[in-house]
Amino acid sequence: MALLNSMSTRGKVTLAACALGFLAAALLIVKMAGAPSYTTVMTGVDPAKTAQITSALTAAGVPFALQNGGTAVAVQKGKETAANVALATKGLNTGTTQPGFEILDKQKLGASSQQQQIAYQRGLEGTIANTIGQIQGGGGAQVHLTLAQDNLFANESRAATAAVLLPQDSSSLDPSSVRGIANLVASSVPGLKAQQVTITDGTGTMLWPTGDGGDGGATGGMPAKAAAESRYNAQLESSLNAMLVQTLGPGKAQVQVHSDLNVDKVDEQKLAYGKVGVPLTEKKSVESLKGTGAVSGGTSGTASNLPSYANGGGTGSGNNNYKNTTTDRSLGVDKTITKTVKAAGAVNRMDVAVILDKSIVLTPPQLTALKSSLASAAGLQLKARGDTLAVTTGLAFAKQPVTAAKAGPIPAAFAGILKGVGIGLGALAFLFFVTRHLRRRERAELADEPSWLKGLETQQPKQIMPMPAFADQPATEVVIANADPRRQHLDAVIHDEPERVAAHLRTWITEDNK
Repeated sequence: MALLNSMSTRGKVTLAACALGFLAAALLIVKMAGAPSYTTVMTGVDPAKTAQITSALTAAGVPFALQNGGTAVAVQKGKETAANVALATKGLNTGTTQPGFEILDKQKLGASSQQQQIAYQRGLEGTIANTIGQIQGGGGAQVHLTLAQDNLFANESRAATAAVLLPQDSSSLDPSSVRGIANLVASSVPGLKAQQVTITDGTGTMLWPTGDGGDGGATGGMPAKAAAESRYNAQLESSLNAMLVQTLGPGKAQVQVHSDLNVDKVDEQKLAYGKVGVPLTEKKSVESLKGTGAVSGGTSGTASNLPSYANGGGTGSGNNNYKNTTTDRSLGVDKTITKTVKAAGAVNRMDVAVILDKSIVLTPPQLTALKSSLASAAGLQLKARGDTLAVTTGLAFAKQPVTAAKAGPIPAAFAGILKGVGIGLGALAFLFFVTRHLRRRERAELADEPSWLKGLETQQPKQIMPMPAFADQPATEVVIANADPRRQHLDAVIHDEPERVAAHLRTWITEDNK
């Protein structure tokens, strides 16, 4: 209290401001230590894909926060790996877009033709890459173009080529999508053919033109057997594992799928005839003969063959009228020709294996219900195709290396507490040094007196002023004590040495304003 009373008003105000700052810093530290910390994992996100990204993170159980008006996504510290895996599974693990033709708006006046050509090529590459990014599984694509160059001599001309890199695995892309990307790039660049486009995924697998999506492959543009089965198995395993996580809990079950797919393209034609004939055409023809003349007479028999003089018969006359109708009818049997193109990807056989942790104890009815649910979800045909479903229980899963995780970086909450303690100690040290500096300054101000002020006499002799004597009274002496003898001497110094006093006053004023 004595120290506080000995401080000047300015020192007290400074000390109060430091105390308030320390309290504000302490409250901020407590708030920061209690609030979770977030790390930005995606920037430049298309607002149209924000809903898909948030849905993927919510399904994976990763806390997130949107930044920069929804164009950036941050996740809680320690969840970066889970967030990247969840986004990569959905093909949403990239949000940075390349500059398109807007790069031409930043052209400087007086740019050379070569600079303009390079800017146009960069703008074209960015526009095509952003267009490919709108295709499912094509996010984050990088496009490199080599534009065509015409030359006077045909053998020195160079055709346009393009190279496309898809950062994620090609398992999320259909062969038709790969073919569509190749045609999209070819149609966007003048003089570029689809055969001159090269498409590669993040694993280095060639997708076009000689890969699974190419028309020149051995499968005639259809996916290779191994790639198709791997993609089908991964998708089915993901859906079955997600179902088991929701029912049994995370890390309690594991599903493995092995499928045999028919990737052959088959054209089938069938010809079928009807059982009952159908009249197709019917033609009628009529034959008739008409005429007049004598007719032979007589009785029938051999007697009529005898000469007339023998049989005594005679001849006569009459009219002839002959008519015959003939019908020509053609019958036909109806036939049906059916042409069927069987799509590749039919399942010949499928085997599903499920392993449950020993902590999962199921009763026989529950185990039967679980098998039925898995068979329905996987589309198994146990009798028709001979599919199999094996469920193994009572096995202990390997424990996750928890100790290795603890040996890593300091947890976010503990790091926040340490940061708060460090800031608090720094604030206390700041207050200590400020208080000590103020005390030293006050002592220096008290000790820093001018030499001429120290030389003032502490006491001056009394001045005796004679009082005027009246006629009837004797003269007396009146003693007048000076209220402040040092003031009189100071007035004398100010009168004799004004410049010296002004210099000291300027020094004091400057020190007070600091």
